Amino acid sequence: MTARNRRWLTIVGLLAPAVLLLVIFLVVPSFYLLRLSFKEIGAFFEILDVTTLSNYRRAFSDDFYLNMLWGSVRLTVMITVLSLLLGYPAAYHMVHAKSSVYRTILYAVVISPLLISVIVRSYGWVVLLAQNGLVNGVLVGANIIDNPIRFLGSFTSVVIATFHVLLPFMILPIASSIQDLDPSLERAALSMGANPAQVFWRVTLPLTMPGVMAGTVLVISLTLGIYITPLLVGGPLQPLLATGIYYVTLREVNFPLGAALSFVLLAFTLLVIGLTGRLVRNFSRSTV
Repeated sequence: MTARNRRWLTIVGLLAPAVLLLVIFLVVPSFYLLRLSFKEIGAFFEILDVTTLSNYRRAFSDDFYLNMLWGSVRLTVMITVLSLLLGYPAAYHMVHAKSSVYRTILYAVVISPLLISVIVRSYGWVVLLAQNGLVNGVLVGANIIDNPIRFLGSFTSVVIATFHVLLPFMILPIASSIQDLDPSLERAALSMGANPAQVFWRVTLPLTMPGVMAGTVLVISLTLGIYITPLLVGGPLQPLLATGIYYVTLREVNFPLGAALSFVLLAFTLLVIGLTGRLVRNFSRSTV
């Protein structure tokens, strides 16, 4: 056996377990769901042995589901923009902190929420945003408002809780990209007469675009598919496609329609990620 064949067998042997797990737990269930999405449900919730596009036609023609899709888009845009606007400065400050102890504390603050279940964090926001919760208590105690505001069950509460849950996924990739940036490049730009704003816009930001891209893709994909947090703080009536899939499958027991909506969400997520990646790359080229 030649060295090339041994190297090939080693690569195949190392990749085989991971590929096998992906096929068993991802490809096969996805194929089953795809087949299920073309079926119909009977009067007694049985799966009929017919092939139809009615579920996809319903997903793209029913105003109820189109409103859910638009709600998911609106939430995703808001969370992504907020995460970028607050996540980039936070990551920059975290990486450039002069004290190593302070830097460690900042990293711990960012990472620690990821060590707690998303359900626990969501219930924490339920406690904070309740009518007798801490937020209303502070606002009423400071005489800012006269009566408690009903945060829970609103789209605002969904934005607040989702932003808190997903912000670390934006900060950490950007921080990693900034940390890999050679500081001498920024110093060289300053020595050539560029002001700090020009250095950031023409040097720092373009060279850290891989981190921005990674964080943006993570936040977009997670926001489009999130349903636990909106369900707990906003209730099942929030116009989001992920909660709609939850309602259709577990409340209406319409598994074919739920499967079709799942693939609509998957296709839309891939489309948005692809368009976002192209926009980020074009922006990086234009700034350079």
